[in-house]
Amino acid sequence: MALPTLDRGLLFLVAILAPLRIFNLCSRLLRGGIVRGRLRAARSVVLVISVVVLLASIFSLSDTYPSERSAVIAEMEDLRLKTARLEFILEDSTKALSSTTFHLEQRDKLLEEMEKKVRLMENAIYEVKIQLLFEQSMMNTDSIRSLESHADEAKEKMETAASEVQKLENIVTEQWIQIRQLEQAFQSTKMTTKKVLKRNRQKEEHKNQIPFKETVSKAFQFIRSTGHHASEVILADSFFLRASFSKSAIPEAYKQLKVFMSLVKKCHHELQDSIRHDLKMNEFTADLGNDFVVFYLVCSLYDDGHFSSNYLDCIFMVLQPLDTAFNT
Repeated sequence: MALPTLDRGLLFLVAILAPLRIFNLCSRLLRGGIVRGRLRAARSVVLVISVVVLLASIFSLSDTYPSERSAVIAEMEDLRLKTARLEFILEDSTKALSSTTFHLEQRDKLLEEMEKKVRLMENAIYEVKIQLLFEQSMMNTDSIRSLESHADEAKEKMETAASEVQKLENIVTEQWIQIRQLEQAFQSTKMTTKKVLKRNRQKEEHKNQIPFKETVSKAFQFIRSTGHHASEVILADSFFLRASFSKSAIPEAYKQLKVFMSLVKKCHHELQDSIRHDLKMNEFTADLGNDFVVFYLVCSLYDDGHFSSNYLDCIFMVLQPLDTAFNT
């Protein structure tokens, strides 16, 4: 009677503890993660199998002999110990798995944080690159504008230089034309001067104004012809060749000489004024219209007309002492 009572007690204990164990396992499955749930599900399956085996053993005990029951009980005790050991191993494995899962989760979090940092760094790099590209684009734009402005300035300078060159060409052409005109004017002035000199010589010939020696001889003839009307005065001068002259007739001859020289001076000054006027009419020879150049041109014209300026100088040198003597 004691054995059936023990069996009933064991069955009652198993009937109470098995649902509690199953409920505990279900709650852990609901609270745990996927990996933990799988481990606990495996452990629950092992426990359920153990309970089934235990119940089957208990139910089979009622039909066996007492010696067999003791063997079965020993075997069940051994199974219980194994089950406890398996539960302990399973618990350790669960803890190790939980620790590994925790480390994996931490590593996943760290990887996520690192990925976030990498994305932030990539975004920052992209922003820096975009900023650099934008600045480079602005610099290129400024450079392009500067080059365009320099090109425009160079084009304007080239156009200005071309216009200046064109103006210079026009000026050179005009100056060449003026030089040709000046040459023609010079030739015309030279011809005009020769004509004026010729006309003056013709006028002098018509007025019986001959060269100096003939004029002086005529003056001496006039003095000799008029000498018998005045008192004779003997002049001891080699210039008058020891002749007898009336002193009142000498001033008359000198007066005629002065008239002749005044005409020569007048023609000389008119010729100078004509040449000076022709030189100043052209802008290229206006600066040459001074006294020295005009005198040189007049002298050269005199030389061409066989009327040397040295001859005039000789006349002036002769007249100067005469003028001084008669004035005194």
